[in-house]
Amino acid sequence: MNRKEKLHNKLNSVYFDLLANIGTYRYEQFLSLMATEIKTLLHAPYTAFYLYDNWSKTYSLVTDSIAEEKLLHKNVKLETDSYSETDFLQGSPEGMETCLIPLSLKHESHGFLIILNDNNKDLHSNGIADLLKKETENVLGVIHQYHINETNDLNNRLLFAFATKVFPSTNRTDILKEIINVLKNRYPEFSYNLLLSQDNEADSSLPIQTIEYSDAVTKRMSTQAFLTGVVQIEDQVNEKQTCIYAPLSGKQAVYGVLKIISPELEVFSEQEIKFIEKFAETAGKAIENATLYQHSEHHVSNLKLINETTQKLNSNLKLSEITKLVRNQILWSSHASQVGIIYYNEESNQKFDILTESTAYFNTKKGHSFVNHLSESINIEALFSGDYRSNESFPYRSVMAIPMSQSGTVHGLIVVMHEESYFFSFETFKLVQSLVQHSTLAFMNTILKDKLEKAVITDYLTKLYSRSYLEEKINQHMETDENGVLILFDIDDFKRINDKYGHHVGDEVLKQIASIMKQHIESEDVPARWGGEELAIYLPATTIQEGFQIAGVISKQVEENTKPTVTLSSGVSSWVNGVLDTVSDLFIRTDKALYEAKGAGKNSVVQR
Repeated sequence: MNRKEKLHNKLNSVYFDLLANIGTYRYEQFLSLMATEIKTLLHAPYTAFYLYDNWSKTYSLVTDSIAEEKLLHKNVKLETDSYSETDFLQGSPEGMETCLIPLSLKHESHGFLIILNDNNKDLHSNGIADLLKKETENVLGVIHQYHINETNDLNNRLLFAFATKVFPSTNRTDILKEIINVLKNRYPEFSYNLLLSQDNEADSSLPIQTIEYSDAVTKRMSTQAFLTGVVQIEDQVNEKQTCIYAPLSGKQAVYGVLKIISPELEVFSEQEIKFIEKFAETAGKAIENATLYQHSEHHVSNLKLINETTQKLNSNLKLSEITKLVRNQILWSSHASQVGIIYYNEESNQKFDILTESTAYFNTKKGHSFVNHLSESINIEALFSGDYRSNESFPYRSVMAIPMSQSGTVHGLIVVMHEESYFFSFETFKLVQSLVQHSTLAFMNTILKDKLEKAVITDYLTKLYSRSYLEEKINQHMETDENGVLILFDIDDFKRINDKYGHHVGDEVLKQIASIMKQHIESEDVPARWGGEELAIYLPATTIQEGFQIAGVISKQVEENTKPTVTLSSGVSSWVNGVLDTVSDLFIRTDKALYEAKGAGKNSVVQR
């Protein structure tokens, strides 16, 4: 029996013993054992296998020996179909010859068997290399198929158990926890990260990171997986680790990226990568189902909120009640820190009014300045920013500013803010926008109603209250207050103004006097046009001495600030609780005091 036949028998015996324990070793361990047996049979100092990785298009060294690692390149990438021993050797070992045997499975390159010894030339000349190739490929075919079947069976059982657990779940956090638990059991030596979008809320104990878009290498790879929906693999040489980025893909979108990190540079088989890809896809579909369910719940909740708000808005509320309702609904639904309600008031001296139901910040000087800035920069389009930077001292990063628009006209602005960046989701923005749209009609209808009601009780020229409204208010105060004062003014020689300058100038004088009156009274006081050139003010809870003083101040201001200059004659009278009195009696006394003032030479104040 010649050397080749002896080697053939021994090789078959060794390979048979290894195959008898086929279920004991992983595929790479099996190759290391085969290399050791071949080295023993050939009395060769060094023997090793290279396996082809279809994803990285490289041949990777499989060995348990540090000696081989010093002699051979760990990874080899062949640019063409041609190759030589020098592609694999780190140097030229002295006194040694190299035998490189290509290995194929199903007519596709699977790897190489490399043998270094002193007499390798004989391996080719006597057919030993061909023998090694044939028998090793036969064994590799059996082992490879066995491990594929075993791994597929394991992976399928794992995927089925995982899907059975996560698909019925409607809780995203529970699904994310199960993803990590399965990975820890499947790859206990690896670490993991879930790269999710910014509007994700989950348990802080989970390894969740916000997916970012930057120039860093790892982030570029995660972004590529997220955008393309294709698994990405990256060898981080400096950190000596390999990362897999698997997109969490559903039917409608990609919901994040699963990042798997090996503790050392590793070659993942195509089969393993397909499992990770399928696992991530199953996880993505489960996340999508839970997300859609939660969105539908939120949608129903939002519709209920909008319907409830609309019903309340249609219940004939006052303006203050409407703004308070809208503010509270926005605070509750968005968890905002601040809500400002701004009305563009054409009748105001300022271009906008910040309604009193707005939260604290909008009642400060800084808040007023911020609203002024917004009103100049926002027209019909809403603002939705998660990183708003008005200036360095501005404390709010998340800002929503939604115009109150009706029939193409912007009547105001509702501003919603929070200190945290990216605090509001787009879903929250759409909900608040819908609340603003539904409330704007009620808001404007109430303002119109208030304007109409005010027009009924207001003099069209001076914008002072009417005489009938004045009488009504005095009656009310006489029922509840302790005292009050009525002042009547008459413009001296007003006919001369009309005759000399015309009635339009006379009208302007009336408006000037009305403006001066408003500047010197409190909000609860009632200024009115008594009739013609006569004007009046009712001062609740005021003594006659205080009323006399106010009448004098107004008369002096009118004389100094009207153009053309006019003067006033004034009558002042009061009522006190406990003394039998009526509105009519008060009017008569005040009217008598007025005529006493005119009879005393005009431009004077008389009290009765």
